[in-house]
Amino acid sequence: MRRTKNDWIALVSLLLAFWFLLSGTVWVWGAALIIAYPFGLISFILWCFFLEGERKKSKLIPSILAFGFILSLLVLIFTWLS
Repeated sequence: MRRTKNDWIALVSLLLAFWFLLSGTVWVWGAALIIAYPFGLISFILWCFFLEGERKKSKLIPSILAFGFILSLLVLIFTWLS
């Protein structure tokens, strides 16, 4: 099976979304702004602009990014309140 350019872009975007999900909760000294959010932004840009016609097939990527963002904000709020 031959992989296309869009398959590789989707894979990179998915891996970056997982990195954002896993590292977005590290709010010690604001580290999430450096080690998570740039990768989440790159993943979102890849998904928006380079997966033009295949966005319907790759709904997993924005779902992971949204869940990671919500989780990151919840951890930030919990850290500030405690």
